[in-house]
Amino acid sequence: MRRRLQVIIPTLAILVAASSCGFGPLDSLGVEAAVTEEGKNNLEPEDDRIEDKNPEYDPDRIVCETFGECSMCMNKSATVTKLDIAPLKDVDRDLVGRVFGSRSEAASHVQGRLDAKSSLLPSMEVVNGAMKPFNDGLYAAVEIGVQEGVESEGVEIYPSKRAFLHDLIAALLDLTAGATAAQTVHLEAAAVDVGAALVLAGETPDLPPDLLSAADSQVSEFLSAGLFSRPIGFYTWTPALEQIFRQDRYLQNYMVEASFPPDDPYSSFEVGRAAAVAVALQADPDLLERYEGYLALYAGLTNPFMNHSVSSLLPYVSGPGSLDDVGSITSAFLADNPHPALPIQPQCWPHFALFPSSTSKETAYFEAMFCTEDSAPDEDFNVMDELITAIKDGLIDLVPDGSSGWYDYQSFALETLLLPERGSESEHLLLTAAYKKKLMDTFRSIMTQNRETHVKQLEIGSMAGGVSMPPPEVDIYPYFPVEPFPTFYLRSARAYRFLSTYLEAVLGAGFLDEMHRMVEDGTTVEVSLREELRQKAMLLYGLHLLTADSVGMAPELLGEELAEYDEGECRGEAWGWITGWTSDADVLRDPRVIVPVQRDLMNGQVIYWAILGVKVIKARAEFVDGWGPRDISGWCELRDILPHSYYLVVEQFAEVRIREDVAPPTREEFRQICDAHESTEDIVAALEAL
Repeated sequence: MRRRLQVIIPTLAILVAASSCGFGPLDSLGVEAAVTEEGKNNLEPEDDRIEDKNPEYDPDRIVCETFGECSMCMNKSATVTKLDIAPLKDVDRDLVGRVFGSRSEAASHVQGRLDAKSSLLPSMEVVNGAMKPFNDGLYAAVEIGVQEGVESEGVEIYPSKRAFLHDLIAALLDLTAGATAAQTVHLEAAAVDVGAALVLAGETPDLPPDLLSAADSQVSEFLSAGLFSRPIGFYTWTPALEQIFRQDRYLQNYMVEASFPPDDPYSSFEVGRAAAVAVALQADPDLLERYEGYLALYAGLTNPFMNHSVSSLLPYVSGPGSLDDVGSITSAFLADNPHPALPIQPQCWPHFALFPSSTSKETAYFEAMFCTEDSAPDEDFNVMDELITAIKDGLIDLVPDGSSGWYDYQSFALETLLLPERGSESEHLLLTAAYKKKLMDTFRSIMTQNRETHVKQLEIGSMAGGVSMPPPEVDIYPYFPVEPFPTFYLRSARAYRFLSTYLEAVLGAGFLDEMHRMVEDGTTVEVSLREELRQKAMLLYGLHLLTADSVGMAPELLGEELAEYDEGECRGEAWGWITGWTSDADVLRDPRVIVPVQRDLMNGQVIYWAILGVKVIKARAEFVDGWGPRDISGWCELRDILPHSYYLVVEQFAEVRIREDVAPPTREEFRQICDAHESTEDIVAALEAL
């Protein structure tokens, strides 16, 4: 039996481009066009070939590294280092298949087995672990600030979204005075919808009793659909965040029917109430300006929208009289914005929403696959594996474009995990098939963590010595301060640089100075969002610089980035984090999350991506014969150039299916299930039995 799936985050033509906020071209962030590749890329990679490596020797690129008590300087510009995954055996046998609940627990099991031939290396997953709590806390702080509004010394810095919704209801009801019966139907339907959203936000909207009763009924119906209405992710941290989740999730769907989205998004009822809001916005320039500001925020904070905002109807309405003939509005709108041709399903057509949810590049790909009746996947279809294959085969291009938001930039940072040849470090790294599979696992982990941050908006995606002593002998090996993928760190830094610039443009400089990111217990940190955004960018730029040195490539920061971020300060920020990462409060936070990705409509299931815990793997690094470092010098005598083993703490990913009538597990519920079972198989079975 073949099943039809519905992507939980369908696509929409772009509404707000980043350029509209005054940003320059993407080339200024170092983004280049990607070349589409066809061929043998799939889930079973091949070993790299040394014949394909051509690093260029640069006599001026000297790095100094510490081995034991010796500092040795060398030129690594023409080196090639082989990276492989070593089997866990003998002393490491107890780590095989073991899933830990925390990174600290996993790291503690490694510390006792380290020697001169092995080290504990911060993996890309660990680096992301330092970023994920910040990402959640920043998004949470922005949500609270936007909902409540931000003031400084009595001056409004950003207008309250809650107040906007109250004002919108008043504007809609004002228009009913003197309206025809047909106009009133649509105006009141819109007012009821906005009122229902405010009820979900814990407010009492100023509605006549009959309309308030209708709003309460819609709230009850919406709350019965747990897949859409139940707060998950960081939105469970505080009651205020839970209310924002329900309010905005309701307004993303913008409907009263039990079908999500509506079976016919272009019915007279759907278009009529959306057009009524457009009429109200058209009549009040201040209201419209506030509305467009909220749209601009979410288009950059996550991504461009998947559905039509109500303001997309502005060219097709002219005062309340337009509501007497909604059919004409629909016809004119569809003439300029035709929905996809059949046999695509009506539920896949873009619908109208007051606050639309956001799209993504993978969403567009899956929607094209699954929104036709005759293209349903097989029963064993794996969404993540298909996504990886599509990216590797060039069917999904992760390069951000002029309309991309933060989520696209985060995804672009992951590209070279699947296509290592697109990173400059590829000339210096000889990756085995086993290590490439590890990189695929890293992609799975970080992609899941990123999506869970955007869950509401994406919706359902030293040297010592003495003069009289002879110099000691020392062995050197491929030394890495963190997992050596400079392009990942550079693109991640640029994602934060983009976000900082975008948020300042749409929220105002004062917002970032006044707001502080939240943590999981609902408290806030002391430093401002502006300071933390800069710190995270500096850390990632620093990790790029250090790992570029370690593999022998030239750093790739642009002139404008070096002007904005001091290289020495970035290196210092990175070294500071590397020396203390095992006690970093954010790294030590629980990494286990679960996020819904797609609905299997035929089978009544929802497909989730989940991080079940962390595990330990072991990598082996060695210079390829004939491609080792040159010009080696130091006070110590070089004894030998040896391989080296690195333990890495990574994450355990799983794709699971849960019945659609089961509300999505919160983080707390999910973690309790993980704690109750020891193996990956048992955790997955428990989830699928919910």
